[in-house]
Amino acid sequence: MQTLTWFRYDLRLNDNESFLKSLSSDKNILIYIFDENIWKDQTSSSFHLKFTIESLEGLKNQLIEKYNAHLNIYYGDTLEVMKHLIKKYNITNVNSNRIFRGLLTNKIDNNCRKLFNENSIKWSVFNQFGIQLSKRNRSTWSTDWRKFMSQKIHNQSDVKCRFISDSIMTNYKIKTNTIASSNIQTGGSNQAEKLLDSFISYRGTEYQSQMSSPLTAETSCSRLSPSIALGTISIRTIYQTTLNKLKTNINANHKKSLKSFKSRLAWHCHFIQKLYDQPSIENSNLNPAYDGMRENSFDEKKYQAWTDGKTGYPFVDACMRYLKETGWINFRMRAMLVSFASYQLWLDWKITSKFLAKYFTDYEPGIHYSQFQMQSGTTGINTIRIYNPIKQSMDHDKCGHFIKKWVPEISDLPDVYIHQPWLLTPIEMKSTDFKFGEKYPHRIVENTKSTQLAKEKIWSVKTSKTAKEIAKDIVKKHASNKLFIR
Repeated sequence: MQTLTWFRYDLRLNDNESFLKSLSSDKNILIYIFDENIWKDQTSSSFHLKFTIESLEGLKNQLIEKYNAHLNIYYGDTLEVMKHLIKKYNITNVNSNRIFRGLLTNKIDNNCRKLFNENSIKWSVFNQFGIQLSKRNRSTWSTDWRKFMSQKIHNQSDVKCRFISDSIMTNYKIKTNTIASSNIQTGGSNQAEKLLDSFISYRGTEYQSQMSSPLTAETSCSRLSPSIALGTISIRTIYQTTLNKLKTNINANHKKSLKSFKSRLAWHCHFIQKLYDQPSIENSNLNPAYDGMRENSFDEKKYQAWTDGKTGYPFVDACMRYLKETGWINFRMRAMLVSFASYQLWLDWKITSKFLAKYFTDYEPGIHYSQFQMQSGTTGINTIRIYNPIKQSMDHDKCGHFIKKWVPEISDLPDVYIHQPWLLTPIEMKSTDFKFGEKYPHRIVENTKSTQLAKEKIWSVKTSKTAKEIAKDIVKKHASNKLFIR
């Protein structure tokens, strides 16, 4: 029995059912494919590539150390790589873990499935997220998910197979969108396990109270999201580690924070379930009643100002610049960036989502597009939440430390104006030698007016009969009627 083990977004050995099952075969070829279509896509970037390469190098070293096995790495069209391997090695079985990455990977999977069927190859796919694959039942989803996450983790297995070495890429010359930065997180299972340990042990003690501000979130958040997205650590491992810590003698704040964190693991999978059930949310409004609402009024100037971090709103600009430098920013600030683009600037989420996908090292399509649609008000079932960038700035960067670091053009302004530089009087501008348009732009929109206009537009659709009727069907299909926190 010649088995092909296909690593994808599961670059780990621990709690990797696909890999462990493969060890009982006669011959085993371990592969990873840099699919050229994925890496050329507008959502991919050198941020993802750096993290992936580091994770692959770690996986390769672990395989050699623990199993004396080689990971065969390819670049090109996945279907063509599979044809090559089938022909060369007479593959009888393919093992992989199930992934949910949207329309492009769905197309790749469908093509591979057809190829495997034509060659009488058994493709075994293992669930790593606790997703309901058939007979979707929202009443039991939460219970089913917890059962899956509570299953025993198998990290060791007897090796019965002989590993095959084919061609290994040594130079990762992958064509993708290039982004200049050296400050993104380091990839690999070892790094993920260290992050989990430090978060559970001490960094996450004040997680619930500190996760909203970019000043504190950098260290108090788990920072595991890129590792989860690429699968260098399993959600089940994180879940059980968190659960075990909650059973120990920890203080009330720590316990409250870890409970909050644990619930977000469930929400993570909940949103992936949405993408599985309806892949079209990647490119289409969940509620089609909102079609055409923003698409025909796209303002390129506003879009450019938003992407450059030059909107004239210091906190918005600071968050965008921080993200573009580090490849990460905390959830609330992501929501604010999306909300500001979708409401105050009235930009189409289908365009802004692709831009941010490149910069999110932890880009996870299921979460990404669901959140974009929620924050843009196109689901028809979620509360319309328009973030006030001034209030967010004062609440989460009261003294302007974050702003001054990432928008140094205004760092010399009196603190009272750091959140709203447009309030500077002519006399004060003269005394501070500050002029709008020279170092820093004037605000691109007026917040109160643009917010009010956005509310009128969004509510005119949300309250329509069509939107309400469609919303009922969306709730039936996607909503969960059980609380995740237990």
